[in-house]
Amino acid sequence: MLDDSAKANGTHVSGDSLWRDPALDGLFCDLCSGQRFQLLHAWDVGDKWNQSTIPIAVWKCECRLVFLHPVPTPEQLPGEGDWWSSEREKIRHERRFKNIHIKAGRAIFKSPRHRLLKYTQKIVPSGRLLEVGCGSGKLLALASQFYDCVGVEPSPIAASRARSVGIPVIESSFEDAHIEPQAFDVIMMNSSIEHVDSPMMMLIKANRILRHGGVIAVRTPKFGGPTYRLRGATWRGFRHGYHTFLFSGETLARYLQRTGFEVCRRPKRDRMFDDILILWGRKVAEVKT
Repeated sequence: MLDDSAKANGTHVSGDSLWRDPALDGLFCDLCSGQRFQLLHAWDVGDKWNQSTIPIAVWKCECRLVFLHPVPTPEQLPGEGDWWSSEREKIRHERRFKNIHIKAGRAIFKSPRHRLLKYTQKIVPSGRLLEVGCGSGKLLALASQFYDCVGVEPSPIAASRARSVGIPVIESSFEDAHIEPQAFDVIMMNSSIEHVDSPMMMLIKANRILRHGGVIAVRTPKFGGPTYRLRGATWRGFRHGYHTFLFSGETLARYLQRTGFEVCRRPKRDRMFDDILILWGRKVAEVKT
């Protein structure tokens, strides 16, 4: 992690490592197109929390969007960047108490997938549903009781597991997937928007393939929640080297509004003491690139 950093000519130096201001590399904010960035945290090669082969850092734009720069290439991450690869090192805080808490909560309230599906059904009870980054298909296996489901998943490992339980999967990144316009009533992004090169382009594409009045549900780690305030640079929501963007309720709502969605007032899951952010948006306008 970055300690006693010195700032000179837009660079931040710690030991032998150098973190360049993203503006010096020609980067503009994905949300506001600005170039006024603040360094939040940085991790050198060999740091416990940096699994990549390059120094990495997270920055905060003047508009409050948080992002990773530089972003490791797949070759610079374990298992060539495949989140489902067994080669990815698993770094965990002490989880004994947390695991007990999770099991107790699921016994009472069911899993986060059940709850996400339940709340989404209150807005759109049936129709065609696309999950972006469907993983092994656990959410779609539940959703298929109510919707005609399709998944998009770039990991060959995860896509194979989803198909093995009968889930139709487009094995591709969402950005590269060929999907017909206005083909779906619901799009779910459950822990996927934080992995992409441009959330703006991702949501513009989602707008295009949703029917008018269709709904998008976005679930992602919440930057600035209680665990981040406790853990700081060791917050697991960074998924150090894997998560490229992190959002507050404000920044995610601005993304939805700028890509043709009206943020739904209910259900409301952006809560002060949550570490997970969920927003639903209804398509109200067509957006062109």
